[in-house]
Amino acid sequence: MKKTWLYIFIPIALLFACNGRQELKSTETFENTDIDKQTSSVSESVAGDELTDTEIGEIRDLISIMEADTPEIKYMDMEEALLKFYTKPIKDDYKFLGRFADNGYAYILGISKAENPSLTDLDSMVEENGYVQLGKLIDDQMGNEDSFEKIYDFPGVLSFYQSKDGKYIYLGVKQYSDFKNISGDIKYSGMNLGEVFNEILNKNRLEYIRQLHEKQLRALKPFKTPYIFMYKWEHGEEFYAYKPISYDELIAITEDNRKVDSSKINNECVLLYGYNGEDMPFMDSVNQTLYENVKDFFEVRSLDEIRDISAIKLIRKNAQDGQSKVINIDASDAVNEIVEVLKSSEVSYMGRPSYEDLLILTKKDGSEIELQITPYYLGMVAGEGFIFGSSVCYSPGYEEWVNLMEKYFNK
Repeated sequence: MKKTWLYIFIPIALLFACNGRQELKSTETFENTDIDKQTSSVSESVAGDELTDTEIGEIRDLISIMEADTPEIKYMDMEEALLKFYTKPIKDDYKFLGRFADNGYAYILGISKAENPSLTDLDSMVEENGYVQLGKLIDDQMGNEDSFEKIYDFPGVLSFYQSKDGKYIYLGVKQYSDFKNISGDIKYSGMNLGEVFNEILNKNRLEYIRQLHEKQLRALKPFKTPYIFMYKWEHGEEFYAYKPISYDELIAITEDNRKVDSSKINNECVLLYGYNGEDMPFMDSVNQTLYENVKDFFEVRSLDEIRDISAIKLIRKNAQDGQSKVINIDASDAVNEIVEVLKSSEVSYMGRPSYEDLLILTKKDGSEIELQITPYYLGMVAGEGFIFGSSVCYSPGYEEWVNLMEKYFNK
């Protein structure tokens, strides 16, 4: 990081020395304080302006769920002097609360003072020394390389996120993926609480993150421990999760020869990683021990459920020009033919196309079955089947699938 912390802490250390202080001190850890102490702590650690009680509650709630994803790191509130150093470029536009851990991890949350936040239209980039800049990306109309017009410079800040409405911002001072000995290593990319911030505020996944934590799962890669990576599709969206495991649990998984039927779980959606994030050998099927560790994350469905269908509806997430957003089919002959093709399908390779479109099968009793399929664009098809449940992909065969799409869903 080019002696990042040396450059950051020299001016801070001088400031503290002038005040007769010998070291950086922080307020008490959130989980060990009561509401009165938390409120007092926030008032002392904001850069210039005090947070209202409502803002304190909003930020504390966000802090609580974010930090639950890395429980081994114990954060405390950041001192006001340190907070001012990192937030100086936008101190007039936002109120801040910083969080700091003794082992060097640190981040800052900001909430806009204005109803129309000042940063929403700005782009971010990382300069050569690794620090964040905000400004305008200028599109070169002559075909040359685009340029960047810097507006704000954030010394010491290594990552930046903001909510879509710009009300909240996240400044990552140092997270696990930023440490010098691993920075740039793909194994550790994304190990930043800013990713959890982004999932919650920009993907509307607050409840999903809460459910992960209730199941002892995480939204970020665990570090310095083996873990299981899980991946699934629900309602046309991708979801990821990680489960830390012990070395003994890892050995038990790798030595189990009991195979789980592929109609229950797709082995493409479950991967094992060792202590330092290294890939474990790919398994051609999920064994029973591994399945017991991950089954609560996945939904298992059966093709036998596809019966007594009275109507079918295709919902496109991103309809192209000339395409209908929704296609309804209720003619009995058409419905029966589509159902016959679907029920003839077999477990298939999923791959990594987007299963963002939904095929809704309505049963005679009014209940619905949701299938997730890849988009079909006027003769172009990215996949050849559907996901039923959250991980298992089925296909009737490429030709049969394309014929079905062209006959009924080419509008």
